[in-house]
Amino acid sequence: MTVSYALFPIRMIAALVLTSIELSSFAPPALSQPPSDPQSGKYFDHVVIVVLENQGSREALANANIASLVKGGAWFSNYHGLAHPSLPNYLAMVAGSTFGVERDHLSAPLKSAVIVDRLEAKGLTWKAYAEDYPGRCFLGNFAGEGRVTPQATATAIYAKKHVPLLAFASVQNNPARCSRVVNAREFMRDARSGHLPNYSFYSPNVFNDGHDTSLEVSSAWLIRFVQSFRGTLGMHQRTLLVVTWDEGGDEDSHHNQVLMIFLGDVVTPGRYDERLTHYSLLRTIEDNFGLEPLAKGDRAAPAVPVRVWRD
Repeated sequence: MTVSYALFPIRMIAALVLTSIELSSFAPPALSQPPSDPQSGKYFDHVVIVVLENQGSREALANANIASLVKGGAWFSNYHGLAHPSLPNYLAMVAGSTFGVERDHLSAPLKSAVIVDRLEAKGLTWKAYAEDYPGRCFLGNFAGEGRVTPQATATAIYAKKHVPLLAFASVQNNPARCSRVVNAREFMRDARSGHLPNYSFYSPNVFNDGHDTSLEVSSAWLIRFVQSFRGTLGMHQRTLLVVTWDEGGDEDSHHNQVLMIFLGDVVTPGRYDERLTHYSLLRTIEDNFGLEPLAKGDRAAPAVPVRVWRD
């Protein structure tokens, strides 16, 4: 689905590009913080993964909003998606395999192990936050159809294919687990109160993630999201914020090269050139929390280099 740029006047786009925002500092907000929980990870205690859509690394880096984020974070210049279209990349991030999937829908839920199996076995917590998710373990591929605009109803802009944990039978068939897939309205509430789970997967809707709009729109949404998050207690409890794209687009489509950015107090800002993939992101999270790899993909993948982490 493609949206006409007539919906987005140039003045609106310009107003959304917040290049003057200072994003290089992740200093904690001037609020009284509760005592820290015992450390649960080697390098970070909480991870929040935000996935945007269909942009290669060169396109992303040419965007002023993304460039401002890169200045304040650790960014990976040789990071790659694993497949086309979207869904197999999302599956790889949470289960260590693309499962041979070559389209954006599954005929049946997957019965393989997924990251939540490892987290729960270790006594760690998790949630999937999905924008405009209808709740109640809704398993439709879309909540509905409609025109994607800033004023679109929720029924038009939620897509299950961007919420990968719902692809697995062990989540679909377990009411307790399914209840941990929630509408993204809960995210900032949890972040402000300092009660984010150890593992969060955040799925913007198809307007905000750029799937049915543009990089200008998605990057402006991302800047606002990061600014809001960095002002919460949750961002400053040894929390790693991961921003990446599912797959490359246009000139980066063939090599599937996408950008990955790590933000937060736990990282050393700078450029990192090691070749990594979505499997590497999963392997990094597993190594941090002391979890066994899930499948062949993450088992063989390198984690991000140790020098990324602050002492």
